Amino acid sequence: MKLLLGTLSGLLVSVIFGCFIFKFLTHINPIENFNIFNYGALSGRALSLGAIPNIGLFYLFLNKENYFSARGVILSFILIGLFVLFA
Repeated sequence: MKLLLGTLSGLLVSVIFGCFIFKFLTHINPIENFNIFNYGALSGRALSLGAIPNIGLFYLFLNKENYFSARGVILSFILIGLFVLFA
């Protein structure tokens, strides 16, 4: 259960910050009609840059001694990497 919490929170943080970066780079609102998925290469770059705040989330879980959630954040890094690789 805690692994799922860490994975979902890592993916959520990455998508939120990725949308902010996408909006900053293209001045297109990525939330309307999920436009972020129509721009494959740019969305991969935005989501990979959006994954940077996950490092803070990872250390937050480590400091709280919630190791399974920290593993979930690492799993979200892997899932984002696979998305960037294949998108």
